[in-house]
Amino acid sequence: MTQGDVELKVLRLPIYTGVVVSLLALIAAPLTGSQTILLDGFFNLVYLITGIFTYRVGTLLWRGASRRFPFGYAPLEPLVNLIKSLLIAGVSMLSVWYATSSLFEGGTDIKFGGALLYAFVSAAITIGMAAYVWLRYRHMKSPLVQGDLAARAIDALTAFGALLAFVIAYLLQAYGHTQAARYVDPILTLALVAMTVGIPWSLGKGALAELLYMAPPPSETDPIESKVRQALQALPLAALDIRTVRIGRSWEVMIHAQLQSDAHMDTHAADTCRKCLEAELLSQHSQLRPVLVFSYDAPEPLH
Repeated sequence: MTQGDVELKVLRLPIYTGVVVSLLALIAAPLTGSQTILLDGFFNLVYLITGIFTYRVGTLLWRGASRRFPFGYAPLEPLVNLIKSLLIAGVSMLSVWYATSSLFEGGTDIKFGGALLYAFVSAAITIGMAAYVWLRYRHMKSPLVQGDLAARAIDALTAFGALLAFVIAYLLQAYGHTQAARYVDPILTLALVAMTVGIPWSLGKGALAELLYMAPPPSETDPIESKVRQALQALPLAALDIRTVRIGRSWEVMIHAQLQSDAHMDTHAADTCRKCLEAELLSQHSQLRPVLVFSYDAPEPLH
């Protein structure tokens, strides 16, 4: 099984479990009266919709460039993660509104028997799926799987938190603390949003940076640029300008090599140099495309 097949399998499996958990949540929420379960259902619905889109993007990425997309489908990866982060943030803000309103209204009455049953099933499915995606991600480092892992982590935290809170609320109600039990559901909703707010922020921030062609941190670009300088060090260069960006899993390295005024290089020599550079870079990054330009004019300076 190729890496592309493994990636698509990892992206496909959560779609099936997402359908199951979403249906359970949307059925259980009105029956139990729990906003937390409704939040969990909306989260899973978001993951399901974006998961289908993510899977489609995953199939396109392994096709390479086409006439319609001459530079490939790499920008679709950060676009998917940006959309996912915005949807998660939107659902979280809506949940905060309803939870806050519920607190001012004296809490929420919940049928804890059904809520506990749902929370147990949901926690078992989502925690298991998060663990599966995490184990797979460790061996492939796919940006699409990374985005899906963020969604699975939020899902698992939401489900586990709901299970724990419903157990506490059930015990409070059983021991006669009915009013205290009414506040568990809205407080839990606010706590879950607070715990997971950093995940869509981090995911969306990184995706937006890639879509804007912002330079990655030096810790990522320095090894690549060092390889370029090493590969071209024997040439009679007056200046060397290297611009590196990462879009999803793909790297674009644009190299402007200014030759000294008395240097001479024909097309065959330039081709040989380019092939050696590509071989050097591709030995470390399988999805990296260098663009090498030779000229006698100085490269445009960056500010």
